[in-house]
Amino acid sequence: MASASGQAPSPDVERALGSIRTMVLVALVFAIIGAIFQLAVLGIAGFLGAVIPSQSAAGLVLGFEGFLMLVFLIVNVMVISRTWKMYSAAEKGDVVALKPLNSLGWAIAALIVSGIIPGVLLLIAHGRIEDLPSPQV
Repeated sequence: MASASGQAPSPDVERALGSIRTMVLVALVFAIIGAIFQLAVLGIAGFLGAVIPSQSAAGLVLGFEGFLMLVFLIVNVMVISRTWKMYSAAEKGDVVALKPLNSLGWAIAALIVSGIIPGVLLLIAHGRIEDLPSPQV
């Protein structure tokens, strides 16, 4: 594993990157599971939307739920994409690429739309990534 500057990271940084890599991978897996669940709920809402009249109160609630689930799914796909990039950077040991991808806002978005597990893991990883030393260029 080599950093972007061409120098091998110290053993402490490699150990931290291993921990970060594991947390981000578990967050990624649970975010994907959340996206599959959201797709299933969206499919059920679509099926029920074809059966329940849209003018009824149940049809309106179902339409709102379907719209909300679609928005959550779109944001979750963006969280998955960013988490994948973070995992790839941690896998390569590329602290230079990992640090800009580290965002408290995306961790909170994951907490809201992806679920408790991916959100909490990304919040913990955020702190550990911030503690990594910036590579000297």
